[in-house]
Amino acid sequence: MAEILHTPVDERLTQLLHQTFEVHNQISSSKTKIQRVPTFLRQNPDFAKYCIPKMISFGPIHYQNDDLKQGQQFKLQWTSLYIDEYSEETNGSTNKEAAAKLLYKIIQDNIGRLKLLFSVDVIECYVDKELIWMLFVDGCSLLYYMDKVEDHRPEKLRLKLDQLMYTYRDIMLLENQLPMELLELLSKKKGADLGFLMHNFLSGGNAKQLGMHAIKLKQNPTHILDYYRSNFVDAENGKYVMKQDDNKVDDEDIQVSLPPEDLDAPPVDRDASRFWERYKNIRDLKSAGIRVKPNKSNVLKWDNISFTSKWFGGELRLPMFLFNDNSPYYFRNMIAYEMCPDFNNNFGCSSFFSFMDSLIDDAEDVKELRLAGVFQNLLGSDEELAKFFNELGHDLPTKLFHYIRTDAVAYSKKYIQVKFQIQKHYRKRWNKWLAEARSTYFNTPWSLLAFLAALLALVLTFIQAWYAIHPKH
Repeated sequence: MAEILHTPVDERLTQLLHQTFEVHNQISSSKTKIQRVPTFLRQNPDFAKYCIPKMISFGPIHYQNDDLKQGQQFKLQWTSLYIDEYSEETNGSTNKEAAAKLLYKIIQDNIGRLKLLFSVDVIECYVDKELIWMLFVDGCSLLYYMDKVEDHRPEKLRLKLDQLMYTYRDIMLLENQLPMELLELLSKKKGADLGFLMHNFLSGGNAKQLGMHAIKLKQNPTHILDYYRSNFVDAENGKYVMKQDDNKVDDEDIQVSLPPEDLDAPPVDRDASRFWERYKNIRDLKSAGIRVKPNKSNVLKWDNISFTSKWFGGELRLPMFLFNDNSPYYFRNMIAYEMCPDFNNNFGCSSFFSFMDSLIDDAEDVKELRLAGVFQNLLGSDEELAKFFNELGHDLPTKLFHYIRTDAVAYSKKYIQVKFQIQKHYRKRWNKWLAEARSTYFNTPWSLLAFLAALLALVLTFIQAWYAIHPKH
């Protein structure tokens, strides 16, 4: 602070303007750099523990972690095996030693360009020689891993089953990512299908077993985690909603039609009761006759949601998801990735968890979703999955603006539309009365049959009375 006070005002103003320019460039950059989890997320120990590798490191961030020495040995073995295959696939014209030197020189010749793909703070403690060796080994070993991984045959990677599980999970972490440009430089063939290798990795080797050879990408991913996230966003393979030129979003870019009255002015300019949520969770929706069903088309897409209001209730369709022990790691790291300052994105993962957190309070809500076929819970008890959603739902940017039109979270408009539709249905007392009547008196086939029998008896009694009063002559 004292240093700032002794700096001339003109110099401080110049620094201020320069800093503003740097921040603007950071937000509008076309490629996200390899970087640490944002500081404010790392400050939460319950979040940070899911972002730290347990077995192996890739890239510079955890390279010096002594707890990951066994992983370093794995990478050296895989690199050696990769070089073997590389030398064989170049028509045998290159022996193993020459192939190793060739790959190393490729990294050496491109180190200046590769360094630009990393945040300065994660590589500043390394000299170029260290960085070249690190990227050479890590890149070759990751390519070998993606090609050979099979979830039921860990021996193909010289691993035990538990080691395969931990290394696989570590590769998905944000701070363990390697830039796609590095993998392209080290690929066995020019123009190698890295899309297939990533798909094979994410499928646990099933893509290769099924005889697949190529995957066409609509957009070049930054790294593996970026490619994984693209499977959950829109059909444009992760097409960003925000514009690079003016950071404004047109409503047609969202590909969702909100009612005109909801677009003309912010909610604060309208009747506040329209935006006052009266339902709290899935059970409240059920009491209002709103049934939850899985949306079986594009099952993995986060925004694959819809609501239909009907005479005797409503129907909320949600994407189908399987949650297992890896889910807390994967989704937290995707949320951290979306919050990286240079990643211009649509907050797809954050929006999904904000929306689901608004529907899930406890285990009973998870149970309703599980019985409806929306969730398959392999994570543990329903209480654990409910806790997972509630923990992630706090302090997300989309949580703060889920009812407000804002360019920053424009992707949430699909969720806003559905919430408005649910609220409109929920406000109508007639819908609730019909739902309560159906739940109370027609909740089983037997009660329905009893009602029909009573109705038939009443009709017959009326007919009998009619003919008694008006006998035929």
